[in-house]
Amino acid sequence: MEQNCQRRAGEKRLIKQIDRRIVFLGKELAEVDSDIDAGVRASPVWRETEELLTSMPGVGPVTARTLIAELPELGQFERRKLAALVGVAPFNRDSGLGAAIA
Repeated sequence: MEQNCQRRAGEKRLIKQIDRRIVFLGKELAEVDSDIDAGVRASPVWRETEELLTSMPGVGPVTARTLIAELPELGQFERRKLAALVGVAPFNRDSGLGAAIA
């Protein structure tokens, strides 16, 4: 977002302020990434889960760590139950009332 603002900024003073915010946010992001990395490395279960997830094509460290954080049930349920939990299971949501009303 700051980079988008920077592209539209016209004043040099404003551009310098935005530059400082971008540098600050970059450092903060690097620190958070480092903390997450340390947390994953410290947990044998998380490390094993990350290795398994990243072994699949198209799944990188960011996706793997997001799944670890947001879906701790991963690996505990069978795939159909997990799909239902995250809301991607193809369930009919018909009440049967639509035909009676029409």
